[in-house]
Amino acid sequence: MPNTLIKDSATRILQVNPSMSYAEVGRMLGVSRERIRQVANNRKRHPRFCNTCGKQIRMFDNGVTQNAYYQGYCRDCWIAEKERRRKTHQRTFTCEWCGTRFSRKASAVRRQEELGLKIRWCSKQCQGKWLAANR
Repeated sequence: MPNTLIKDSATRILQVNPSMSYAEVGRMLGVSRERIRQVANNRKRHPRFCNTCGKQIRMFDNGVTQNAYYQGYCRDCWIAEKERRRKTHQRTFTCEWCGTRFSRKASAVRRQEELGLKIRWCSKQCQGKWLAANR
């Protein structure tokens, strides 16, 4: 495919759908992602918007981490999402020795339950004190 045809086709595709990646356009035209980047080097990237609230986000804005940016969250929604994940992926227990509430990952809890073990203590120190008192 001649260079001018690739450039015209890539430019037209990117104008119609600016959110397409260079790799997707390259697969459509049968050339590499790098070649599309070279012929369409004046293209401005489509802005990203938060999946939850719809605000425009830019990487490294105040508080926007790279992980949050690529998953499509602004700073505030990322904090809320992390809190939601923490609540759904952890289970809360009360220590049998000191009475404090503590959390464990749900996967670790399942693993211990499969082995027939019970989660009783918040730390190794409490476990040691409890074992010393109950022997």
